[in-house]
Amino acid sequence: MQNYYKKFDITDKVAVVTGASEGIGRDMAIGLAEAGANIVICGRREEKLLEVKAAIEKIGRKVNIYILDIQNISEIEGLKTFLKTKIGKVDILVNNAGYAVTKPAWDVTESDWDSMIDTGFKGLFFCSQAIGSIMSESGYGKIINISSTFSKSVVPGRSVYAGIKAGVDHLTEALAMEWASHGIRVNALAPTAVNTASRQVTLQGPILEKVLSRIPLGRLATPDDLIGALIYLSSEASDFVTGQTLFVDGGWVAAS
Repeated sequence: MQNYYKKFDITDKVAVVTGASEGIGRDMAIGLAEAGANIVICGRREEKLLEVKAAIEKIGRKVNIYILDIQNISEIEGLKTFLKTKIGKVDILVNNAGYAVTKPAWDVTESDWDSMIDTGFKGLFFCSQAIGSIMSESGYGKIINISSTFSKSVVPGRSVYAGIKAGVDHLTEALAMEWASHGIRVNALAPTAVNTASRQVTLQGPILEKVLSRIPLGRLATPDDLIGALIYLSSEASDFVTGQTLFVDGGWVAAS
């Protein structure tokens, strides 16, 4: 009889998480550690990463910090070298780093555009390329790109961000097709608004009511909602799943 529970086991897998200094990146890094993975946390702010490192060490898992500006291709190449020489393998990559500007499309500047594209699309691609090449050496790996409900639906003020996330979903399909022969599964995880500390500041009063009115399950996502889906996409349980976007959105897209 098959022990299906074991298919979700990621004990001693090596997971790289970008944008891990705070928000859902922090929560996902800690969640993967609680599920047994050893973590490499990446981000620009060392002081925040040190806090995440301490939290993971309390769990009893191995953790390394790599200071990374994902907009800089040479720094991504440095991460690749670090992983090959210091860690030796990568089983899971979570492309979480992103940047969003909320303003009317009329007011979006070239600087806004470049920061969003370079972080959320260019950086995601080249991180996948660099770390995917390590996975290809072992013939196995899981890449999870963090997308959004805005890849399928829109709200005012998020035009460029929505376009990027739609691109992430389509890029996920393309990479899944190209890299399947290398044993690499590429999927996307698309949440609606997640109840993090920053969201609690921005989503209040009428704004929160409007968001909740579009979610049939009647609440924001929690980090736990995402982590369960993330563990599934990171584990052997999803070995025959690739090129998919998994919406963890309480029904937002269906209702849209």
